[in-house]
Amino acid sequence: MFRRAIANRILFLAVLVFGFQWSVNAQADCSYGFRIYVRDEAGKTIENAKHEVSALSRKDKPPSAFQVFFTEGAYFVGAIMRGSTIRGNFLLRVSAAGFESYERQVKFPVCEIQSYELRLRPQGSTDQAQFERLLTVHGKVFDEDKKPFGNAKIEARSADGRVYQTTSNAYGYYKIDLPKGTMSIRISDVRIPDVVFDNYKIEKNYSVLNASVCLKCNQKQSKN
Repeated sequence: MFRRAIANRILFLAVLVFGFQWSVNAQADCSYGFRIYVRDEAGKTIENAKHEVSALSRKDKPPSAFQVFFTEGAYFVGAIMRGSTIRGNFLLRVSAAGFESYERQVKFPVCEIQSYELRLRPQGSTDQAQFERLLTVHGKVFDEDKKPFGNAKIEARSADGRVYQTTSNAYGYYKIDLPKGTMSIRISDVRIPDVVFDNYKIEKNYSVLNASVCLKCNQKQSKN
């Protein structure tokens, strides 16, 4: 009984040590912040938006590595660094010429880059801006021989008519941020018949949607 108690204590300490080491490594291997797509009411990207983050109290202070930059149609707001997340409460303010400014209290996520869509209202409008969480859908487009199919157009359309687009890269991979809900997703290119996923439900982040296209179909039609 005494030996079993000693063995259990040693096992507990081992789990505690390795658990702490795993936690440290996890914190050291993560980045955090927001990816914000700033658009007008028609869905056009606003590329001159200004993002300001201010602390709500003296104890809340962004790190020196805090950055804001525009890339791939979205603004990154956060820290490109290793370590624990930015702790505290902050005020995010987004402004652009010709549009009403938008303010929102935020907390930065832990070990995650979250995507959002912000639709600003034109200057003088009394309507509220829309700020909505987006979920990432990613996958691979390949032909009937399982070869990657690059430069395919991926278009997603929501029930209220909003359209989101991206293209697959040279290796067939793509990534697109979409609102939660049901979407119609179309993969198209002049080389292939369209592939359509109707009523595709987006319920969780990083959903995988692979698509097989028929590259030889159009080739057969052209010969006939």
